[in-house]
Amino acid sequence: MQFQVVNPFDYAEWNERLASLGSSSFFNTVQWARVLSASYGYEPCYIVGVNDGDFVSLLPMMHINSWLTGRRGVGLPFSDYCEPVGYDGDRGEAVDAYLKQLGRKKRWRYFEIRNAGALKISIPSSASYLTHSLDLKHGEQYLSDKLENSVRTSIRKARKAGVEVTVSGELDAVRVFYKLNCITRKRHGLPPQPFVFFQNLHQQVLAKGMGEVITAWHEGKAIAASLYCHFGRKALFKYGASDKRFQDLRGSTLVMWEAIKHYALSGYDQLSLGRTEPTNAGLRRFKLGWGAAEAEICYTKYDFIRNRYVENINCTSDSGYGLVKMLPLSCSRLIGTLLYKHMA
Repeated sequence: MQFQVVNPFDYAEWNERLASLGSSSFFNTVQWARVLSASYGYEPCYIVGVNDGDFVSLLPMMHINSWLTGRRGVGLPFSDYCEPVGYDGDRGEAVDAYLKQLGRKKRWRYFEIRNAGALKISIPSSASYLTHSLDLKHGEQYLSDKLENSVRTSIRKARKAGVEVTVSGELDAVRVFYKLNCITRKRHGLPPQPFVFFQNLHQQVLAKGMGEVITAWHEGKAIAASLYCHFGRKALFKYGASDKRFQDLRGSTLVMWEAIKHYALSGYDQLSLGRTEPTNAGLRRFKLGWGAAEAEICYTKYDFIRNRYVENINCTSDSGYGLVKMLPLSCSRLIGTLLYKHMA
């Protein structure tokens, strides 16, 4: 087996190759690669193992060249997890050596793998997170029975208050979500992603039938919305947003429940609820309330300056910055547009 650096844009059948490798992760698709590249200018350098002309392994990686945060490889930016595919211990050791060689050639400060455990080799983790997923195969009643009582109460409250939910892949739905997302990010002290990112997400993903925006409405006003993506038989809760002024209406809870039912009825096997920092007790409690299975995922970071793997650098990015909370929405959007591509 030999390793090669490839660009998924060069393969019309890229997603079919993923399926042959046994990968059904949305983050490995060519659509997600196009979103990242078009939005932030990142260069795909996906490492594939080739045997007799066939792909037998994959390690997705993006080359980031930032004047602000330096040159580095990230697999993949803004992805909750991005599992290498097709590795055992021997292949893992080999691709680890190849990746270090590639990083030196590209003059990276470091590279990061977001789920290095899939390489099946002994390397230290730099950060650990929690993932939560729901098994959708058993139908609505099974899923309903797994809900915590507080979740059922919130769903009933939302319905009683007249909250309605829509499912759409249209750009107008993305615009509605974006407005709520800007409000939510400001509340958390974080700049929002630039709107061009969501435009690209619509063009490359939602418009191709690989995602939806699910929105909760009350008396004609959008009060909560979430953006979901899917590939194969797996769906992913990628982004959620809400207007805190309407928190008592429990719009976000109803959105999630309608999404769970939607994907279960559409024949999906699994809904991933994304990544959670271990210190974010509220978000973790929210996800566990749906009966989700919890697992740990570890990131690995190799520092080329020190020529070693970095250990235990978990940070609490959800804490945000007080300054952003005080700025007008127009200013926080400008910060996101200018700086977000440097934050991967």
